[in-house]
Amino acid sequence: MRVGVLILPSAPWDQAQQMWRKAEELGFAHAWTSDHIGWQDMVGKEWYAAVPTLAAASVITRQIKLGTLVSSPNFRHPVPYAKEVVTLNELSGGRFILGLGAGGSGIDATARGQDPEWTPVERADRFGEFVELTAELLSNPVTDADGKYYQARQAPIWPVDSSPAHIPLAIAANGPRGMALAVRHGDIWVTNGRSRRNGVVPPVARPDDVAGQVRQLTDICEKAGRDPASQRRLLMYVNREPTALASLDVFRETVDTYRQIGITDLVVPFPGQAPFDTRMAVLEQVAGILSDL
Repeated sequence: MRVGVLILPSAPWDQAQQMWRKAEELGFAHAWTSDHIGWQDMVGKEWYAAVPTLAAASVITRQIKLGTLVSSPNFRHPVPYAKEVVTLNELSGGRFILGLGAGGSGIDATARGQDPEWTPVERADRFGEFVELTAELLSNPVTDADGKYYQARQAPIWPVDSSPAHIPLAIAANGPRGMALAVRHGDIWVTNGRSRRNGVVPPVARPDDVAGQVRQLTDICEKAGRDPASQRRLLMYVNREPTALASLDVFRETVDTYRQIGITDLVVPFPGQAPFDTRMAVLEQVAGILSDL
């Protein structure tokens, strides 16, 4: 199993850069950051932008994969964002993974003055169009599109005289419509579990829920004619209690449980970040067994 870390953009760069460097030094497969205007408990607290953070991380690391978990249509438009994604991929030497999700209510959905907030149906429609256009923009030197929500007019995303490189898409989805998008366009499917109270509380990963999601994804793959084994399955394990980094034994048990379910990639919060309670000593112990996972 590939193991990665989530590094929130919640610390000044003189502190944050140490986390990104440490993630690479410890040998983790990938490192991610959140892409929000503000996020849950951290609204009103120190919080920085994802794209500049990843640009800085790109130039101080050499091997570790870097990405967003996740970007959403809440405050992004596919055309300028695709240009930023191509730039991040160039800065990182081809190590960038673009994580996309539908987003939700809260400050991300209102900070630009959207009134009224999108309905669940409109959010799903926008996400579908957002993913389709983003995939097209990243696959072609120049793109035209005339969607209901997003348009492109001769949008030149890739540098002149260069062939588009493949930038992997990691698509977060819990329902059948989003999973179908992940099957069509995603190199990686992403889940962080489910919320028991309609998004009021942070999602929690539970083996039975994730197993059900994997079965559903597999069924959608097979109906679409895609080999389920061709798609990686990433669990963003951000449970606050219990945390996967409570101890090395707990981490091993977490890996074993979700490997059997079919998860190929596990991401845990990097220590020292509110609101997560994770321990650097355990993360370092985990780094010592990465080759055995």
